[in-house]
Amino acid sequence: MSFDDVKDERMLVMVDKLCVWMGGILGETLNRENLIVTIRNGGPLCKLADYIQESVDDFKANNEDNDDLPSNAPQGCDFTCGVRTMEARQNVTKFLDWARKLRVPESSIFLPDDLLKLKGKMNVVNTLLAVARRAKDCGMAADIDAPPKIANAFIGLEEKFGKKFDHTSKAFGSQKSELKTVTTTLMSGSAWKIVQQKIDAILQLPGKPSYEIFRV
Repeated sequence: MSFDDVKDERMLVMVDKLCVWMGGILGETLNRENLIVTIRNGGPLCKLADYIQESVDDFKANNEDNDDLPSNAPQGCDFTCGVRTMEARQNVTKFLDWARKLRVPESSIFLPDDLLKLKGKMNVVNTLLAVARRAKDCGMAADIDAPPKIANAFIGLEEKFGKKFDHTSKAFGSQKSELKTVTTTLMSGSAWKIVQQKIDAILQLPGKPSYEIFRV
């Protein structure tokens, strides 16, 4: 299930960032085409929570007044169950309960059927982005909101569409072109040059009234 029907380019960029972040944690190659399919039975979400929980535990040990944060990742998850099974629903429910304890706002929590029955994939993405931000608050590396690297973005397009974007990726890559020099010298006949000359005259002739100096 891809995100081809999503027209908001900003959200698509966030989906790409989410794929990179989650894929790095889970050891999976995730992209727009396979993200939802990969996590649909909830097993990978429980694995994600397990990795984040390590950072949460460290955060709680070094910071006071955080006892309400989760003490454990979801327990008893079935990582190999089918997407239409009760085990899959239990996986997703356990992950969402854990996310609530992580202080993900209820307004950002997707409904189980958004994932299990594919009713709201962007709701799923929004929840996972919120989880990533909370993980970052607890000390985990998660630069979800960092500006994208332009060179890498074009290189990714090159890999998908061929050599069409090759020249563009190089333009934003390691090769640095010389910046165009912009002169700030005022032209002799410009209006600002005339004003500057008048001001210089005032400074040089302190006893002369300004209205005589600016008289044309």
